[in-house]
Amino acid sequence: MNERQRYRTVDLPFYRSEIAPILPDRVLDFHAHTWRCRDWQKVPWQAGVKGAKYMVTTPDYPIEQLLKDGKTAFPDRPYSAVCFGAPMPAADLDRTNAYTLSARRHTGLFPLIVTGRDRIPADRLRAMIAAGFFGFKVILNWQGNDYSNVTVADMIGPAEMELADELRLVVLLHVPRSERLADPAIQKGVQALSRRYPRSQIVLAHCGRCYTPDEMRDSIRSIEKLDNVYLDTSMVMDPTVLEIIFDRIDSRRVLFATDFPVAAMRGRRVYVMDHWVDIVLEGYEKSDYRLASNGIRATFMSWEIALAIRRAAERVGLSRSRLRAVFHDNGMALLDRVKKE
Repeated sequence: MNERQRYRTVDLPFYRSEIAPILPDRVLDFHAHTWRCRDWQKVPWQAGVKGAKYMVTTPDYPIEQLLKDGKTAFPDRPYSAVCFGAPMPAADLDRTNAYTLSARRHTGLFPLIVTGRDRIPADRLRAMIAAGFFGFKVILNWQGNDYSNVTVADMIGPAEMELADELRLVVLLHVPRSERLADPAIQKGVQALSRRYPRSQIVLAHCGRCYTPDEMRDSIRSIEKLDNVYLDTSMVMDPTVLEIIFDRIDSRRVLFATDFPVAAMRGRRVYVMDHWVDIVLEGYEKSDYRLASNGIRATFMSWEIALAIRRAAERVGLSRSRLRAVFHDNGMALLDRVKKE
């Protein structure tokens, strides 16, 4: 079965029956990447250092491919995305951010600056926001899964957060450490940012990297009362994780997200004991925590994320309008608040 046949006979019937009925008229993906290989100092998974193969994907993922994947995933809906480059140490920030800004030429793409603590002067960040960025994607200042003892304060500092507070910018944060948001030190770091900079709009990528129910149960209370802290659902495919979230915080703080190009794979993220594993069809690059088999039926991970949201919403009795808002209106509310000078 070739790609076109699989899409028509396996993917589209699943989309029409399971995904399309829950979607609003438009879809906003709050976490998507776009990059060019030449904008890296070195391809991250070819760096030859500890943790380098934590996530292996395509060396080039141009804006046109992002839009194509969005169209494939949502063929009957206009697709929009909050997008940014590869937030990794190997990225050349000047080139990465310049390329991401060019996404503004495409209707419905909302770029974020890849930056971190003291990486770009505040006056330059301000000029970049005026040029069309909507906030920051905080760089991961570690390699792959080699987290060490990085803290939230190590990742983003007062200069960046004061500007975010002034202009109500989006601050998309991939929290560090192996315990993710369940780590008490990370919880305190997120709480400190939220309380010191109450006008900033802090979005925790991957629901605070809580892919398992136990992680989310140990995390949700730490952000329950932080109204300016939001969760994006990128690569979160466990309905129980999202059920815990919907049961404890306002659903308006939940933002549909994919993590393209990763979620363009056919498969599903599951967990074994205390860590996630990506089960995918054969043909993708080898990567840590990725297992391939053609002995399974599988469709796009982006749809598995949407399906998990649907199932969690059904379990907690979330209204149809609140469910649909997760896929567009909740995210647009954040983007609409950003002040442009």
